[in-house]
Amino acid sequence: MTTLKANHITFPHIRPDICLYAPHLRSVPSGWTCGKHLHHMMFEFLLVLEGRLTAFHGNVEHELEAGDLVLISPMHLHGYEVVHSEGASFFDGHIIIEDEVLLHLFENENLAFYSKSHPLNEALQPWIKELMEVLQDSPLRPTKVMLDVLHIIEAIHSYFKEKAAQKGPAQQREPAYLIAKEIEKLMRKPTASTLMEETSASFSDADEGSGLGSNWLEEISRQLNISSRHCHRLFRQAYRMSPRQYLMILKQQEAMQLLASSNETIENIAYRLGYINVQSFSRQFAAWVGCTPGAFRKNTPETINYLISLPQSK
Repeated sequence: MTTLKANHITFPHIRPDICLYAPHLRSVPSGWTCGKHLHHMMFEFLLVLEGRLTAFHGNVEHELEAGDLVLISPMHLHGYEVVHSEGASFFDGHIIIEDEVLLHLFENENLAFYSKSHPLNEALQPWIKELMEVLQDSPLRPTKVMLDVLHIIEAIHSYFKEKAAQKGPAQQREPAYLIAKEIEKLMRKPTASTLMEETSASFSDADEGSGLGSNWLEEISRQLNISSRHCHRLFRQAYRMSPRQYLMILKQQEAMQLLASSNETIENIAYRLGYINVQSFSRQFAAWVGCTPGAFRKNTPETINYLISLPQSK
């Protein structure tokens, strides 16, 4: 008889930060639009149920039919519109997750558009449709909802991991999302280098040298132990925009979200976003959306529902 030796293996506590944000079923008529926007540290899935829907991912436009799926990577500009007379219906949701491995896989492997016959679409559809049904249960069972969310995450992770394994090491890119996370910290905690006037009305490359101080990207580069030039190139390669364009988009979305969903004064919102005075903020906001912050607050458009406020510093 074998005598067992004393042994003790301790595993770490596991408490993943996973959130299903703004899941919704929707039917929309011809002419409906959802303006271009991006989400930080969360991905979006959209399954077309009926009709046809045009999706924009970065500079790519794609027409989707019933059964087609869109997966929007974190930090990527995207939007939707319906141009055909029959309209469209779809199920959409966002999953907030800070799994660095999965975020890196999204950067390298996500194709964004998946036809109904694509293997990843076929793997995800059963879980997405079950999630759609579970969300309509009464009473709602959060544990059951999150179980389907975990199945969705795992199916995506497994597929992307398999695709990544087929590539050589030279084809693997460095993780640009680390730069995005540092830029978001600038939003949550304005510093002297970000308390500057913004006068640009768009996110074009011509704006790259104006507005912000000259050293914030260098500070981020030093923290990540890379050159500022490489930092800029890496970010643009991953997200098809410059780091400053990303920061400006975050500022716009955060301003819109705070004006629509909080009671903070416009002066406080301006300071939170790094503006030295409310006049500078109001000019920039009018350039972004075509009206003053006060007018926007009084007549908040429905499309604001797709925005989520930046997480607060931990």
